Amino acid sequence: MFTTDHEFEDEVRHIARLLWPSAEFDGAAMEEGQERDGVFETEEFVQVIECTVSRSKDKASDDAVKIAKLIRKLVVRHPAKFIKGWLVTLDEPTADQRSAVKHVVAKEKAAVQIVALSYDQFRARLVDARSYLSQRKIYPFGSVRDPESGAHDFGLNYVPLEILDASGRAYDLELLATRLLAGGAYVLLGDYGAGKSATLRELFFSLSKRFWGNQTLRFPILLNLRDHHGQTDPVEALERHARRVGFAQPDALVRAWRAGYGVLLCDGFDEIAAAGWAGKTKTLKELRYRSMELVREFIRQTPAGTGIILVGRAHFFDNEQELQAALALRPTTDTLYVSEFSDAQVAQFLGSLGWNAPIPEWLPSRPLLLAYLASRNLLLPTLKVDASADPASGWDALLTRIADREAELEAGIDAETVRRLIEHLAMLARSSPDGFGPLPPDVIVDAFRSVCGYGPDDRGAVLLQRLPGLGAHHSEDGSRVFIDRDFVEAARGGALFRIIENPYVVGYDSETWQTAVEVLAAQVAAFRTQNAGYSVGKVLAAVRHVLDQDQAYTLAADMILVLVELGGACDSSVFLREAVVPELRFDEPACDLHMVEFQDCVVGELAIAPDFPADTNLARFVRCHFGRVEGRTGERDLPRSRFVSCHFDSFEQAAHTTNAIMSLPLPLGTKVMLTILKKLYAQSGSGRKESALYRGLDSRAQSVVPPVLALLRREGFASRSTRGADHVWLPTRTGESRRRALSMLAAPNASNDPLITQSHSIG
Repeated sequence: MFTTDHEFEDEVRHIARLLWPSAEFDGAAMEEGQERDGVFETEEFVQVIECTVSRSKDKASDDAVKIAKLIRKLVVRHPAKFIKGWLVTLDEPTADQRSAVKHVVAKEKAAVQIVALSYDQFRARLVDARSYLSQRKIYPFGSVRDPESGAHDFGLNYVPLEILDASGRAYDLELLATRLLAGGAYVLLGDYGAGKSATLRELFFSLSKRFWGNQTLRFPILLNLRDHHGQTDPVEALERHARRVGFAQPDALVRAWRAGYGVLLCDGFDEIAAAGWAGKTKTLKELRYRSMELVREFIRQTPAGTGIILVGRAHFFDNEQELQAALALRPTTDTLYVSEFSDAQVAQFLGSLGWNAPIPEWLPSRPLLLAYLASRNLLLPTLKVDASADPASGWDALLTRIADREAELEAGIDAETVRRLIEHLAMLARSSPDGFGPLPPDVIVDAFRSVCGYGPDDRGAVLLQRLPGLGAHHSEDGSRVFIDRDFVEAARGGALFRIIENPYVVGYDSETWQTAVEVLAAQVAAFRTQNAGYSVGKVLAAVRHVLDQDQAYTLAADMILVLVELGGACDSSVFLREAVVPELRFDEPACDLHMVEFQDCVVGELAIAPDFPADTNLARFVRCHFGRVEGRTGERDLPRSRFVSCHFDSFEQAAHTTNAIMSLPLPLGTKVMLTILKKLYAQSGSGRKESALYRGLDSRAQSVVPPVLALLRREGFASRSTRGADHVWLPTRTGESRRRALSMLAAPNASNDPLITQSHSIG
């Protein structure tokens, strides 16, 4: 921890100045030609300090004599002040050392007070870090809960997750801990259930272990930001945190942080956001900015050279620029991403449960959901689904099998009722800021009554206590929350299909919904619509009905997303107002929404394929706000007639477009491979239809798409699934594949990845 005696003395003097701030300019002193390690004079006290790394009794005796001699002189010089001596040893003073100090004090005729104590004991007068760490480890860590019971104090079997930076470079926990102790600043992002809080918990334990082992002077301070709604002052937040965990010295924790001894770990910046949206789309960014005031102050006031890491959901902010501005990040802050389980980790997890067959590509890889399904004995019975299924058909089959399994356990309640109840609750959860809940017990009972037409009996009550996909909320009122984003979105897709099937009995108050559904929900609804043999006209009829009867703009936006997934055309005017749409993607040239107008809406991401006829088929947007636009490089690249008084945060960089990649001085096969990797890995969405991978390419380039896809499939970068008559290509879930893909896209000319070399010979 200290390489020289001088470093040890400097650190003891640093702590002394923090303990006695009015003597902040005091320190080592010369007395009668001898250097004293520290003399600190305040208004009422004088503190005399000697430091030693020696465990020798003689050295302790000599230092005690030096302290006593100086105290006698200072008593004459400062007769009105209390004077105290301190002998600070690097390790715990030995019995011989304590005895030697007591012997020196006993020989003094006048009263002389000298205390022998260890460095840890002296530092604990500033903050008892060991006591804090002991108390903190038994307090909840963010959203880490037993997926079955909701308890926070359970035996977590942590499986290390890959942590990647924007270029795909991997970090492990030990490297991240080392960088934080050196003063690094990080933002760690990930989806719900991906293991962010569990990762931060392990990071806390790693840093604690180093502190307990005397490898560092710094210790971790981990705050659950959900505990600090409404707070804007870091001092108040730290004091509240100390009281919550049961630490007896709130002010000491603040002093330690200001002194640079605390490595700050802040979990859940997205959980202190102002809840709700009152239909004022232009204020969403402002609300998010205001809600981050506490985080900004922590960043501003944390001493330079002190580590800090902020953890939250990946898509809370519209884009990287808003994240940077809202959090006021240091210029040196690095953004990291928690990867979900890799294929190898999923296989390892399933293997421990006895599953050794091929793993469906669509299978969820979020640790929280897998652990939950396993704990309920629902995981293995749901895996017997065609491995070639795409996410929409796979999730649809997964929900069916889960409902079948639950119905077997609760005789008298059929599988269709179980699934309808899950789907109904998934729609009700849309009223919460994150779309997961909580759902209070009375809401769940009312949902049962709405689905079944009667209140729950004993069997129904048992079902409500163990509904698949819902876990216990951290509150004590029996509320439940959905535990996985894909699960709840797939369930919403089923509910949407039921509305399309019969729009005359909607049964939802969509006025309180936060946003339209995400891509997976629209894909599940489209899949079920196709399977039922319904035409695009059926979807349009449902859109017109919900607008004519209820002006349910968010619900209508949901159905427009389903229409986009079906590649259909809208043949009559549709106006949508003040809806928030996470993602709107125009891939299919046959999709025609020119009769649809979005007014005063927010679109998180708008993606327009290179060959999509935007001038004629794109929807019209009036006074809308866009977080990011893919497939176009600027407003000049968009048809003016389709965008009126709109605002855009960011566009795809010109160097990353398909045209830019195809103009690189590389072999044709390599350029085609890069465009496909871009569509699979650098763009959002649940896979790409095979036809979309040909778009934007001339006939010669299109001719090499099949061998390129064969290469990517053989090398484990992509897999093919089916969706009806369409083939859909999916990126491989492994973090290594994503890292390599992003690395190749970042520097295609300089990359020496073996995949680049293999692609040279294609075409």
